[in-house]
Amino acid sequence: MTVRSELFVADHTGALARTDARDAGREPTPGPVALDLPGVGAIDLELLGEIAARAVHFGTGPLELEEVDLDRESLLELPAFLREVLVELGTVEDAELPAEVAAEWATDDDLGLTAAAAHSLVTAIIALLTGAAASGNSVYLWTAAA
Repeated sequence: MTVRSELFVADHTGALARTDARDAGREPTPGPVALDLPGVGAIDLELLGEIAARAVHFGTGPLELEEVDLDRESLLELPAFLREVLVELGTVEDAELPAEVAAEWATDDDLGLTAAAAHSLVTAIIALLTGAAASGNSVYLWTAAA
């Protein structure tokens, strides 16, 4: 079973509305910044956070995505620590470090990405999270079995 997922920036109300639309099979109202993450689930993002935290020497903190609403099992919120680690990865002086993190992430057999595809995805995730940090909104993951 393939995981279909989307990472997006929104406030709490917007996240609930977007999830309701996605769960009903409708396109959500345009607005929030969103990124399709085909085949990437919550555990994959947590693994990316672990690798990135080690790479940027960020210490430890909560990486597990959090439930937002008991009635919406398909919606999870990225914890602040995970968001901060990945934003930090985008600001490091070593320009090769994001590619190295992505290459290590791509070695996970369940992920099914090449190092180059993982690097593109990591770069896009960093950009989304950096924008979210600037806006003050949260970042959510919507997932469904496809």
